Amino acid sequence: MCSSDLQLMSRADRQMHGLDKSDFFFGVINKIGYRRNIGRVVIEPRFKSEFRKQSRGLFSENDETSLTELASALFRVPVLKVTMLQAGIEYMYFNDLEDDSMDFNSLVGAVQFSNESDYLGYRLRALVGWSLERRDFSGQKARLTSQSFITIFAGLN
Repeated sequence: MCSSDLQLMSRADRQMHGLDKSDFFFGVINKIGYRRNIGRVVIEPRFKSEFRKQSRGLFSENDETSLTELASALFRVPVLKVTMLQAGIEYMYFNDLEDDSMDFNSLVGAVQFSNESDYLGYRLRALVGWSLERRDFSGQKARLTSQSFITIFAGLN
């Protein structure tokens, strides 16, 4: 079997997207997570590993090869009948195997309140929260950023 037999896009489709016959994407994702109830608190440690190799990126013509490792833990505890307090921490290591100047690690902590209720036939979910991230690129000074948010989702019951 030759590589042309593996091509899933027609020549016209590749030309429409500006792709060559030799362009490719290969990715592997491994995930593991475990949820544990301890009294009223739910604890969920998680790990994810993602390897990507592609002949061009979304925003460049260069080959891209990267490895991303994520370790996180989520905590949930009910506060009221319809209100939940959620908190989490995540450590991420990103290794750009083509360009070492793009390597970084980050540590993020976040907390949010989640409220779910019914209103006039709709199911409403409101989120209010805050996160703090420290991102450290190789060879640069670490950056600290914070973000707050309010989100409201509405759907039919």
